[in-house]
Amino acid sequence: MSNRGIRTLRQIHAEPYSFPFDGHWSSADTALLLLGFQQGTISALSAMPAFATALDLLAVARDCGLLVVAARRVALPGGDDVTRRRYAMGDVVPAEGSGDWTFPPQLILPDTALVVDHPGDNAFYRTPLETELKARGIRNLLIAGLPTEGLVHATQRTANDMGFECLAVADACQGTSEARHAAQLGITTFGNGLFGTVASAAAVKAALTKI
Repeated sequence: MSNRGIRTLRQIHAEPYSFPFDGHWSSADTALLLLGFQQGTISALSAMPAFATALDLLAVARDCGLLVVAARRVALPGGDDVTRRRYAMGDVVPAEGSGDWTFPPQLILPDTALVVDHPGDNAFYRTPLETELKARGIRNLLIAGLPTEGLVHATQRTANDMGFECLAVADACQGTSEARHAAQLGITTFGNGLFGTVASAAAVKAALTKI
């Protein structure tokens, strides 16, 4: 937690509604989710711009005292149905300890960060993420990650069903193509925020840095 203590935060201007929907959030009940920022994925998607934006957001979140969660895709020992299906589709899930599985050296997590490994696109699948978040009193999630139509959407959709208020940080995410990125964010905001809301990193940073 930042030496500023618990901070009540201002709403973020987002689409299709300001985040959070009820207008009440603080550094104590909010987490920053960093999804799939692994060496292999960043390289495959040429996603350094989104990664750089996520690092900038991480620095602000750390200073504000938000919980940080970093999630990695990993092939489970002995294999599983998700991993086998991914391999059949030509989507190789990295093995634990491999270069593609690791976080880049620039991603320096706080000591209090929660790290989860998951075999599919959903960071809640076969992980303690929901339990850990709720045990810490987290109800609001700021989500950044790769790819937008994979880890970001699958995780945000599940989180929404679990009752978390979710915001996807548009420029701290990247899809396998710009068209897919834009389409997935459109699905997120469909129906007045079917799976949450969307904002820029600048809008999020402004809310986190204003006293």
